[in-house]
Amino acid sequence: MLPRQLEPEVMDTREEALGYNTMDNREVNRRFANEVLALIAGSELDSSQTLTLLDPGTGTALIPIEICQRSAQIQIIAADLATEMLKVAAENLRSVQLSDRISLELADARQLPCPDCSMDGVIANSLIHHIADPLPILQEMLRVIKPGGFLFLRDLARPHSLDDLESLVRQYAANDTPHQRQMLTDSLHAALTLSEIRDLLQTCGLPPEAAQLTSDRHWTVSHRLAQT
Repeated sequence: MLPRQLEPEVMDTREEALGYNTMDNREVNRRFANEVLALIAGSELDSSQTLTLLDPGTGTALIPIEICQRSAQIQIIAADLATEMLKVAAENLRSVQLSDRISLELADARQLPCPDCSMDGVIANSLIHHIADPLPILQEMLRVIKPGGFLFLRDLARPHSLDDLESLVRQYAANDTPHQRQMLTDSLHAALTLSEIRDLLQTCGLPPEAAQLTSDRHWTVSHRLAQT
């Protein structure tokens, strides 16, 4: 098994933020939004009800934009620890006129800016691989979710070998810049395996099977908390 090799926790230069923002993740983001919206549709949501979601590690807020453009019932707190990412996110929100429904917060995912049991759901894409010890962040996410709310996480899955990693980079970043290809390489090397994320879920009291491999390079956690 390829050993985990951590990358910097925060990407906080203008170059990194713009590079991240311009990577062609449209299909990945669309699929993520589809599944979040399907999860919400599966709940008993009144047509007049507004749901508040939290997206820690939002980056440049592309997924919150994708979700809010498709559902007027959702508002999102988009949080990140990188100032430059949030600057680009603010530009993105202005361009689509969603600043009234997506609020940006400079915040560490270990100390989320929300009271206990205040969020209808927590979503996060490609956050966990940045974190040396993801357990406190998972516990913090669960702290802020209401009873009956949901947790939906997706991240890269670390490949079994360096050859597998290089094959994925060639397949998915062939047309990207050298800097963007290096970003994907580093992220795959820093990612958790399915077994590792399942162990963390079990430590948090969640069913390990809530995590599943959902592509050749991603695992997904989808779990709705019990009503109390």
